Amino acid sequence: MVPKTERFEMRLDPAILDRVDAWRSEQGDLPSRAEAIRRLVEAGLVGTSSGPFQPGNSEKLVIWLLTEILKNQKGYEDQDTVKLIQEALYGGHFWALEWEMTGLLHKHVDNPAAVTLVVDTLDMWSFIESAWAKSNKADKARIAAGVGTWFTEPKFIGFDGNNEGEYLGIARFLINKMGRFESFKGRDLNSHSPKVANYRHMIDLFESMRAGLVGRELGVDEIITLLRRE
Repeated sequence: MVPKTERFEMRLDPAILDRVDAWRSEQGDLPSRAEAIRRLVEAGLVGTSSGPFQPGNSEKLVIWLLTEILKNQKGYEDQDTVKLIQEALYGGHFWALEWEMTGLLHKHVDNPAAVTLVVDTLDMWSFIESAWAKSNKADKARIAAGVGTWFTEPKFIGFDGNNEGEYLGIARFLINKMGRFESFKGRDLNSHSPKVANYRHMIDLFESMRAGLVGRELGVDEIITLLRRE
């Protein structure tokens, strides 16, 4: 069955048409203008998708020049990587670079919603831990009694490394690489149990308190309200 197509009008200036004609004249089957434009659109979409790593000629040239600079850089020790990149460029073995450089040539981009949730979580726990640290013995006893028999000292323990890896990675990057929320620095941050759903519930409650926390700590009742949703 012939796939359904849709006709639409396109107007191009002469300069672009000349470039299209030049491109199609280089193709073995000399496609029509319409077919040439269809192929160029498909190639452009593939180039901007999350497909395999496949640099164009201009990108290859830039990569090659950079590797030549590194190769001749005095004291640069990772010559095996330079050689691998150059041989992959020569042979078109781009898959090999994806295999060897998974930390660089990956398809992952942090979800903005996940970044927001992590920042909100860290902000909230900063207030909780600060308020707890400044509470007197009587207030701490009230908090413990109000939260429940399972209560322990409130402490941000992070996100689950198995099921919430994106959130954990964002938190570690914010704290350890960007120097944000430094009170959590040095912690492993792997909670070893899912926490995102709990934090969402806590954040919903915290948002109603946040505007009133200018110049003051969380109150005892506010801490109890938050921790009971943890």
